[in-house]
Amino acid sequence: MGPTGPQGYPGPDGAAGPTGPQGIAGPVGATGPTGPQGAAGATGPTGPQGAAGAAGPTGPQGAVGATGPTGPQGTAGATGPTGPQGIAGPAGATGPTGPQGAAGTTGPTGPQGAAGATGPTGPQGIAGPAGPTGPTGPTGPAGNEGAAGTAATFAVGTVTTGDPGTDAKVTNSGTSQNAILDFTIPQGPTGTTPPVSLLSAYSAPIQSGASGDPLEFDRNALSYGTDISHTAGSSDFTINQPGVYSVQFHGVLSPADSDFFPVNIVTSLESDGSIVPGASVPYNFQSAGDSTPQSFSVPLVVSKAPTTLQVVPTGSGYQASAIALDITRLGDIPT
Repeated sequence: MGPTGPQGYPGPDGAAGPTGPQGIAGPVGATGPTGPQGAAGATGPTGPQGAAGAAGPTGPQGAVGATGPTGPQGTAGATGPTGPQGIAGPAGATGPTGPQGAAGTTGPTGPQGAAGATGPTGPQGIAGPAGPTGPTGPTGPAGNEGAAGTAATFAVGTVTTGDPGTDAKVTNSGTSQNAILDFTIPQGPTGTTPPVSLLSAYSAPIQSGASGDPLEFDRNALSYGTDISHTAGSSDFTINQPGVYSVQFHGVLSPADSDFFPVNIVTSLESDGSIVPGASVPYNFQSAGDSTPQSFSVPLVVSKAPTTLQVVPTGSGYQASAIALDITRLGDIPT
């Protein structure tokens, strides 16, 4: 093949065509004149004011004058024509590409020599007799003891609350030598708040009773839920739902008239007629005018419903005043 010609130079860019002239904007039309405003009508005369005493009639109101007509709006002027857009000039022609130069010649590669023939393998010689065992060499010097290693460290990094129901995770954001443990602990489910269940009753008037007569509470102060019920004026408080309850009592007691003193009166909480352990308050009265505040606060497990609770003074006749009893359900009996 023949040699390639030299690379040509790019041709010059063609000249850009002239831009056409901008069209002349048309004149804006004149605004029409505003019409004259009509004259205001005359105000009618005010009637005369009546003399003092009986109110005289009000005079007639004058008629409102007519509103004058609005003048016509002027005609908008015509918009002038838009001038023609200029014609773009033609693009210049692209110059021809020059020829590529010839590549230099590669020298010839010399021929590879022929491989020589492999000689035959000689016969194996006869094994010689074993030589004597040489003496044991001296013990070499002991090696140097290595340097003590660096103690590993352990630290707690971040503690993140994960989404409920996900798995707990522990990751090491440090190194195997210096560990930094990051903990992800899933959030537990939100617990529900148990509804309030209580009953509070009291009695303000002084009441008298014989030994063994339960106290009567003539009013209910607060009552939430249906676990506890009490009728105003009754001595019975009914537990309608098994569970753990808190019972609190306070009042002022004094002995009824008696020929014998001292007199011991014990005020107790009874459940279906049985005294509740820890809910008995004794007092030894020395005279008929002696009085004392008495109170107790005890937890109570009610395993069956209904169960009747009463506050019962025993030992002698009594007088009681300012008594109150509060019963609150704390929750279910633990299993």
